[in-house]
Amino acid sequence: MKLLETLKALSVAQKLALAGSVAGVVIAMTMMVQGAVQQPKALLYSGLDPMHTGEVIAELEKRGVDYELRGEAIFIPQSERDSVRFSLAKDGLPQQSVQGYELLDDVNGFSITSEMYNAAYWRAKEGELTRTILAIPGVSSARVHIGASLRSGFSRSGPPQTASVTLVSNSKVSASQAEAIQYLVALAVSGLDPADVAIIDPKRGLLAGPNVDRMEEPAIVAESQSTRLEQKILRLLEARVGPGNARVSVSVDVNRQRQRVSEIVYDPSSRVIRNRTTNDVSEASGGGSAGVTVASNLPQGAGGQAGGSSTLKNSTESVVYDVNETRRETETLPGEIERISVAVLLNEQVLGFDANAEDSAPLMRSLVSDFEQLILSGAGLSADRGDSLTVELMPFQEIEVEELTPAPSLVETLTERYFWSGLQAILLGIVVIVLGFGVVRPLLSQRPASVLDTTADPAVDGSGVLTTESVDALEYLKSYTRERQDETASLLEEWLNEDRKALVNE
Repeated sequence: MKLLETLKALSVAQKLALAGSVAGVVIAMTMMVQGAVQQPKALLYSGLDPMHTGEVIAELEKRGVDYELRGEAIFIPQSERDSVRFSLAKDGLPQQSVQGYELLDDVNGFSITSEMYNAAYWRAKEGELTRTILAIPGVSSARVHIGASLRSGFSRSGPPQTASVTLVSNSKVSASQAEAIQYLVALAVSGLDPADVAIIDPKRGLLAGPNVDRMEEPAIVAESQSTRLEQKILRLLEARVGPGNARVSVSVDVNRQRQRVSEIVYDPSSRVIRNRTTNDVSEASGGGSAGVTVASNLPQGAGGQAGGSSTLKNSTESVVYDVNETRRETETLPGEIERISVAVLLNEQVLGFDANAEDSAPLMRSLVSDFEQLILSGAGLSADRGDSLTVELMPFQEIEVEELTPAPSLVETLTERYFWSGLQAILLGIVVIVLGFGVVRPLLSQRPASVLDTTADPAVDGSGVLTTESVDALEYLKSYTRERQDETASLLEEWLNEDRKALVNE
């Protein structure tokens, strides 16, 4: 009842101030409670296509689920994440951007031709393979193309089956993963050889497939060889000079051409008679009638002989030899090491000798020779191949290393994460306290003017009797006595003096 009387006794301005203060306290308390009980957000989906993201958002708004977009990710309250995800999956959301065998569900065998059905079948096959490849960790997008040969049913042979896979990965796809994708596609397509499946990364080029050995960049081989040699030489040197006191640089020159050389060598000293053939020819011829001359008219015996004979002999020999024959065929592939150059720089300050001393030069040459022998043996350098090695001893410059920033402590981590939210809660609490104790409580603690008027002084007549228009004089006297004790004491003393004078006069 007193609260109602106090509220009724307030002026209009005081009532408005009281209402505003109470509303501010309620709002501040509501914000504090919401901030305290607000559930953390958890990831629902990320990396979806814009169209599928819009479908998921529309469904969340339809269900009345609070969500938050952070880039390409959708976050919802953690307590609702699992139930919402299962509910969306039940409704087929988010829809798969790659379609597989569901393409064949709407195929009507009575309204399409065999070519159309084959096209739909291969599309479904490519979609299913794409889904499987996308399940590989690190693969963000993929596309499968199958080179299906449309040959006639009457042909006995046709072109070989081929396929290609284009993928984009967050990390480098290893050779074993590329080979696994080849076998995955080859086993899904009848008659396809794994070697005929090309794995292509738009950023890194051909990863696996036909002629991948020829397409391999020799620079990769050179880089791997140089890195391996640098690490091997550095381990040997740091065992003597200590970590950070040696610098090694290795340059590997590799052959970038593919060459095939065929050679046939005959050994003349190893000839052996394989076949010998001898032919002898003898030819004889006799005299005949001579021509009519002057001698033929002479007496007999005067003109000489009338005819003669001859014999011809011819001999030939044929010999066939067998000779040892050596055939060589050499193929040089890209990536073969042609020359290695090694440069080593050592910090002479840690080797234990003074470079300015008189006998420092022989000692330095001895140390360099020992290091050279160590590196030649450890790196496998060959002078016949033209490899070169340079070892130098020089003082290293001291580089000022910035102090490493220590890892933040638990208190710093909590401060970084919850500082602003805690500061916001503290400020809201201060506002609530100020409004509650500075505005609301004083307003509610005021008494009505009809009960207690602290601004008006009561009038005292000449007889010492208080005059007031209050209905409840006793309450007024109690309040007056409590708040004006000195005046009350003076008044009571005056009353006692008057009573004492009256008694004396009597």
